[in-house]
Amino acid sequence: MASPVLSFRVEDDLITRLDELSEATDRDRQYHVKRALMRYLDEESWHLAAIKEGIQQADAGNLTDLETIKAKWVNRGKNRSD
Repeated sequence: MASPVLSFRVEDDLITRLDELSEATDRDRQYHVKRALMRYLDEESWHLAAIKEGIQQADAGNLTDLETIKAKWVNRGKNRSD
C-alpha cells in the first residue's frame, strides 16, 4: 500500500540546507523531512495530552477556583523575590 503524499512550499534556503544535509549523510530529502516531522510531533504531542487530561479532570468535577489559583501564584512570586 502506498503512503499518502504530503506537499508544501518552503524557502529556497531551507531546500539548500536540506540538500547539503542529504548529501553529507548520503540520505534523501524524504528521510530527513520525515525524521524532522516525527521529532516535532513527538515533542509537541504533550500539549494535546495535557489538554485532554485537563478536560477529563474538569468533566470529573476536579476544578480549582480562581481565587485559590491567584493566591498560589502570588505566594510563588513572593517566595522567588525573597
